Amino acid sequence: MILPSPFRSLFLLYPTFTAAHFGGFVAHTSRECSQQLDIFSDGLQIPNNTLEINYSIKEWGSHAGGHSYDNMTFPGSASSNDSDDDAGVEFVYWKVDQPDPTCQYILMKDTPRGWQILNKLPGDEILRVSQEGCYYTAVNPNDNLITSYCCGTDDCAIAEIEIQHDEPTDTVTGDAPKCSLISHDSTPTVEDGTQVAVTLPQTCEAPPACTHSITQSRSFSTAISHFSSYTWTTEEGFDVSFEAGVDFFVDTKVKTGMSLSIAQSFMDETGTTMTYTNVTTTQEGGRQMMGTVAFYSFTPQFDCWKGDVSCGKDQDGNEKILHRISFCQPRQSTSGEPAGTYRMVYISG
Repeated sequence: MILPSPFRSLFLLYPTFTAAHFGGFVAHTSRECSQQLDIFSDGLQIPNNTLEINYSIKEWGSHAGGHSYDNMTFPGSASSNDSDDDAGVEFVYWKVDQPDPTCQYILMKDTPRGWQILNKLPGDEILRVSQEGCYYTAVNPNDNLITSYCCGTDDCAIAEIEIQHDEPTDTVTGDAPKCSLISHDSTPTVEDGTQVAVTLPQTCEAPPACTHSITQSRSFSTAISHFSSYTWTTEEGFDVSFEAGVDFFVDTKVKTGMSLSIAQSFMDETGTTMTYTNVTTTQEGGRQMMGTVAFYSFTPQFDCWKGDVSCGKDQDGNEKILHRISFCQPRQSTSGEPAGTYRMVYISG
């Protein structure tokens, strides 16, 4: 995914890690992982046919959340000749050693869209494991792949996309300040939102494959994203607290306070309104390879504007400006459904 230079200023928000080596994903031709598969990146064979796992999903100092392998090819792999959505897909199995306790290994697909505004993962997960074994993934020629790892409850919460986590909060002891947009991008960028599970994990035992139908309706909505926390006292004596993070205006919550005030300032300037979209049971289905455990996922796309917002004055009479706030609206397909990408995510049982 794209990593624009402004994001480099955000690196200090996350801890950095010394590069470690956790083995790798070793490519094989079949589910027994008895014969290695030659794999190539940018036309060069990868040593030992192994994608190294040596950067954490929270390592931002010199690597954007993982180890990237560009323009991957798998010339000796089996492939699907089906006429449906699986046409051209190549079957690759990865042998993985046992991760350390509390750790998980992650394999992702890169995309051409931005990710740092609404998402902490640099790609879409296709494989995440906490146990040694031989694991299947569906890949395409010329895919860009990213390896990574997480250790511990807090870090792995970023990778466990089938679990919903709390959003940041904003609090005001009185009326929220009225905010106004003082500068913003004239054209939005297309960003990937957080990849989410739309089915429960299931074990596939029926040859040749199992199907997934969406069982969890998921909502995607207008969002405010900000990477700095703010606390101040207004000119009227009200205390304001605005936490860093991504705040979605989902229809199950009534939003007030700072988030709503900031969102309204963007909507007034961009000519947009509060937007909600849903992935439902009628929209998509997916095929899962026999002998695997997996869930189906969806990564929504958003149009995002970045700008600076003035939210009145503080108790000393100084103008309170919140810098580089992102305002995002979910994109919709021509049919009115959420725009985005569906993927099968394989996991250890």
